[in-house]
Amino acid sequence: MNLEENIDWEKIRFHLRKVFSVSPFHICFYGSRERGDFKEKSDYNFYLIASAEDQIRSNFIQEITKAIESAGKKPVNLIAGDRESFIQRMEIFEPTAVHLLEFGRIIYGEREFLPVINEWKSVRKGPIDQSQILKYLENRTRFYKTLKPRQSKDDISRIEKILALTIQTWIIGCTDDLTVTELAFMDIPERLIKMVRSLYAGQIPKDILLLATIYEEIHELKRNMRSLSGTEKSDLDKIKESILQIKDISLEIGNFA
Repeated sequence: MNLEENIDWEKIRFHLRKVFSVSPFHICFYGSRERGDFKEKSDYNFYLIASAEDQIRSNFIQEITKAIESAGKKPVNLIAGDRESFIQRMEIFEPTAVHLLEFGRIIYGEREFLPVINEWKSVRKGPIDQSQILKYLENRTRFYKTLKPRQSKDDISRIEKILALTIQTWIIGCTDDLTVTELAFMDIPERLIKMVRSLYAGQIPKDILLLATIYEEIHELKRNMRSLSGTEKSDLDKIKESILQIKDISLEIGNFA
């Protein structure tokens, strides 16, 4: 039984129907809250698939977020992308797209999204071209390296993403007969770390093991930063110390990968 079935989806859908959009949009609920393996500080992850025209419209993303928050579940983490790029990522078996299609749940716009689901059922039976995935991941890594975050929180998220992409790139580049399940698990932090330390333990180099350890620590740091209010002073001091260390890592981030 899904531990989050007490979410008032009808209330969320009621408010989503009030959001004006030029084109139909879809919302996928995913992550630990959907899978049922969440922790107390886990957020509620949603992926919005909407047209670029809608996404650039003033207040569209805020209205979507507000509609989701109407059910009283916080914190909400909403990521947005357009349908065309999502389908392209699906066709090359990009890990995040595979994760959403394998483990996510469309909670709004299900009927309009059905053709994509049916196409995925066909695509997943075909061969996985690992060179295409690597090309995409390498481009994303370069993109995140060029970002200049204004706040420590943003820099932590940037570094976390670069580390995840670097680890994924190594696994995909060194693994034969990669499966859809492995690709889906690569987008789940805890699963990715476990894969590095168990499934690929006999062949993984020390530098990737080190990156996995740093990745795990940064992921936990992000989790702790979500609930700073009411945090014990000793814990807050640890977070501040970690942020200073993150800044040092950020200076060397160009050497990763």
